[in-house]
Amino acid sequence: MTTTTPATKTAMIFAGEVFDGTDTAHPPARDLNHVAHTVRVRAMPARHLGKVLNVCTDEAALLELVCLVSLCDEAGKHVDWLPVDSAFIDNLDEPSHVMLVAAAQRLNFSRAANWVERQIAAHQVQSTLIAKQTEIMAPMVQEIVRSLVSSLPPAALSEKPVTKS
Repeated sequence: MTTTTPATKTAMIFAGEVFDGTDTAHPPARDLNHVAHTVRVRAMPARHLGKVLNVCTDEAALLELVCLVSLCDEAGKHVDWLPVDSAFIDNLDEPSHVMLVAAAQRLNFSRAANWVERQIAAHQVQSTLIAKQTEIMAPMVQEIVRSLVSSLPPAALSEKPVTKS
């Protein structure tokens, strides 16, 4: 069952990797004009792993889902993280696009695959329990129906329904 409880802002922000140039493994992302951007690629919370699976074959949609871009004040100090939009993703240079997709896959794909396996297992258990419940309940329901039908007057069973046309 998918929860509809929203994640806290900190849960959505702090899981993942930041590409800001602090080390060679995390250079800043660059757009087609060679402008550097600090981007966070999120490891999505469990409640959103189904969304990751829905977009796993669409790189642009995947990046829109998992990436946040740094919002800075006039002094260049980080203030907040903002969701990226399609224009931001469409204007990334090729190396940045590939780098962010690789991070999105690394942080989310195996977790999403494991999540879906757990969902399948849970549905199999649920199906088995429902089948057993039906097997147990069917005779009782049949007996109740027989009892109700037998308590009806014989005329009620043989009369044709009255309809108005």
